[in-house]
Amino acid sequence: MRYIAVFPTLTLAQKAARVLKAENIHVEVVKVDSTRTRRGCSWGVAFDDSKLLGVRMTLSNNSLSEREIIKE
Repeated sequence: MRYIAVFPTLTLAQKAARVLKAENIHVEVVKVDSTRTRRGCSWGVAFDDSKLLGVRMTLSNNSLSEREIIKE
């Protein structure tokens, strides 16, 4: 199972991916279907469910705020 941290733009998702990869967290930038999110069309960073805490901490430490985190 994996999660997706949802961002409003591709640019923010790419920035989040760079920050997470620098912390050795394997991620993939993905297009999020508008039916899966509360605010419509978005981009996200997909990652393994075992990395949830590390992802949240890394994003927070780098002043990156995801809209939401959804299960895939």
